[in-house]
Amino acid sequence: MKKKKALKGIAIFLSAAIALNLLNGFVRIAKVRYMDREPTVTEKTLRFNEDGKFKILQISDLQDNVVYKNMAKDFMIELLEREKPDIVVLTGDNIGNDSSQTPDLMYLAFDEFMSIFEERGVKVASVFGNHDNEGNAYDKDKQIELYKRYSCYVGDDVPELSGSGNYRLPVLSSKDDTTAFNLWFFDSGTYNDENDLGGYGCVHKDQIEWYVNEEKAQTKENGGKPVPSMAFQHIIIPEVYEVLEKVENPEDEKYKDKFVAEFLKEYYVFPDEYTDEDTFFSETACPPNYSNGQADAMIENGNVLGIVSGHDHKNSFVIPYKTLDIIQSPAAGFGAYGDENRGARIITLDENDLSDYETDVIFYRDIFDMTDEKVYNRYLLNNAGGNGDIPKVIKYGIKFILNKIF
Repeated sequence: MKKKKALKGIAIFLSAAIALNLLNGFVRIAKVRYMDREPTVTEKTLRFNEDGKFKILQISDLQDNVVYKNMAKDFMIELLEREKPDIVVLTGDNIGNDSSQTPDLMYLAFDEFMSIFEERGVKVASVFGNHDNEGNAYDKDKQIELYKRYSCYVGDDVPELSGSGNYRLPVLSSKDDTTAFNLWFFDSGTYNDENDLGGYGCVHKDQIEWYVNEEKAQTKENGGKPVPSMAFQHIIIPEVYEVLEKVENPEDEKYKDKFVAEFLKEYYVFPDEYTDEDTFFSETACPPNYSNGQADAMIENGNVLGIVSGHDHKNSFVIPYKTLDIIQSPAAGFGAYGDENRGARIITLDENDLSDYETDVIFYRDIFDMTDEKVYNRYLLNNAGGNGDIPKVIKYGIKFILNKIF
């Protein structure tokens, strides 16, 4: 009996040693590909294609760690190959929090997803979410330096503004070198550090002032006409609750088949008139508890088609607020909570009519056949893991392994 226990202990020790060596090997590979690479001077020019189109792939809330789930990798690769975007925009929580506590692990965590874009030569821009620097080895300023070591990265950072990674990327005309469209990127912060209202972070007043001044300069260069644009950030704007339908009695029978959100002691449901196949409202929208006037500034300038966000993993919608759209996209990754609606958003611009845009959400189920038992078990295993449902992980993990063997 003692002999069996000793053998079992040796087996566990050897397995742990092998796993550690494999992880160290991955870290060494990442360091060779990443840490030891000198920053590349990247051609950052974005331009409409000859057909006048420009395609953006928004990927939000990957939120995985040093060994990314293969499902998420497969999903991103298929998205890139099928859609062939002109740029990928990562809208925050690009890595998991409190998991990459050493520089080596940070390099590996970044390489797990950035190498996918680098190997395919796809331009990437990003903003930070509320989890990107929580408990990790590097703060956001240092992470920007790490992003820039990839030749595919076209993001930037305007110094001396609140947060990190605030910048503008012009999209040039297909006909000449004039700016036809602007992509604005904002750090929407982590948690409220401005007042005693609590809640999540908000785009600060100095960031808004920077946008207004930049926009005025752009308008002047464009002969007095505002340049059409779109804004990207992690956390949704609080004005979303001005367009959701307020509910006086959440227990009313007519709301029994709807998700009722509670925000600041009031209740809301999603309006029926904006519902389509890409729309779902499955969790409370989590904006800041206050506004510094970001949406109003953009509406006054009259050039922003929409403010695009992630953060709320189980919500997806496009809903108008005055002259701009509030564009919410679901989680694309499997490293955190979510449901069967994990997906990524495609936004297509047409240079011939920049007063509008086309958008669709591509879900994991749109690419992978969920009627296939192996695919479905793999999905359930990863989805349950993201939700911390250990019994389901065990149940579907066994099924997935059995399907692999037989």
